[in-house]
Amino acid sequence: MKLDKKLLQYSLYAVGTVMIIYIGISILNNIANIYNLVSSGLRTAYGLVKPLLIALVIAYLLKPGVNAIEKFLEKRKILKKASTRRTVGIVVVYALMIGVFLSIIIGIYIMVGGKLSNNTTIANMTAYLNEYLNNTKLSVNYISEKLQSLNISIPTDLNEKIAQVVSYVQTYVTASIGGFANFVVSMGGNIATFFIALILSIYLVKDSEYFIDIWNKIFNLLFGRSKAGHKLREIFAILDDTFNNYIRGQLLEASMVGILSAIVLYFIGIDYAFVIGIIAGICNMIPYVGPLVGTVLAVVMALLSGEPITALWAIVGMLAVQQVDNNFLAPKIVGDSVGLHPVFTMLAILIGGNVGGLIGMLIAVPVAASLKIIFSKWYNEHMEKSRV
Repeated sequence: MKLDKKLLQYSLYAVGTVMIIYIGISILNNIANIYNLVSSGLRTAYGLVKPLLIALVIAYLLKPGVNAIEKFLEKRKILKKASTRRTVGIVVVYALMIGVFLSIIIGIYIMVGGKLSNNTTIANMTAYLNEYLNNTKLSVNYISEKLQSLNISIPTDLNEKIAQVVSYVQTYVTASIGGFANFVVSMGGNIATFFIALILSIYLVKDSEYFIDIWNKIFNLLFGRSKAGHKLREIFAILDDTFNNYIRGQLLEASMVGILSAIVLYFIGIDYAFVIGIIAGICNMIPYVGPLVGTVLAVVMALLSGEPITALWAIVGMLAVQQVDNNFLAPKIVGDSVGLHPVFTMLAILIGGNVGGLIGMLIAVPVAASLKIIFSKWYNEHMEKSRV
């Protein structure tokens, strides 16, 4: 019996369609399980490569410092052997980084486990702040009495409104301190990962040419001289250039802001001025939002450890540091390295914060700037082709 080819073809189409529909329905019915399975797999994979990713970031940020020390030693003809110069550069740069890191950890540990001021610790800071807000000039009763003494008409529900505002402030402060404390505690679980990444990054910096050569060989094997490979190389070059101009400049600027903040707060008389200065410097890398963090932290410490006038001086001091930064440091060190409009900068920070937390906020601006450059480049190429 001879088979009808068309009938066979239609039958295969029908069977294939039924199978696709069945698979689709099965996927929809088990979408939650599939999502959980994929998420679990991705989390496991991320956990395995996390030390390597952190090591790559550390190596990328610290390699310029190592190169600078190598060139300095070579120019001065202090060390003749290239490998020795690199070893010295690695030791100096990593010692500085570890010193700053340990200073932050030790300072936070003292603030969490020790005394902030007299008998005030993180554990009872919330109660202290609530008591302070209720028993000082920020209290509801004091504000109401002050308005009445000035013969200002007070609506009947004013006390309720003020109470709501004060309650909101207290809730916000409580949540912020709780989140900060939880962050400090969670850092302990990541210390092992960090030190593994630190060791890996030393090898990456030491033998950077070797690993770059491996990367180029793998890239050429995958893409060769294809158009996609050329485009990817352009994207990587733009990303590297943008991050070079922004993050490394920001690191230098943050260091100077941190030092200035620590000096100013020390002379004002704020407890743990050095730790607050370091935190203020790091947070300063986040445009618009970052400078407020250091100021708020300094004010909170001033309220906890001194008179309210100390908090006022802390605000004045931090504002002075920001003026020096905005008018002298930023233009000289960073300049207009990203060329983003403030609106897009704020949007990038918001999106980065929602997606990646603090790290997302730190890299949001250079990523957005890179996307802008890539889009502009492709747009100009497209317009040139359309004219032809």
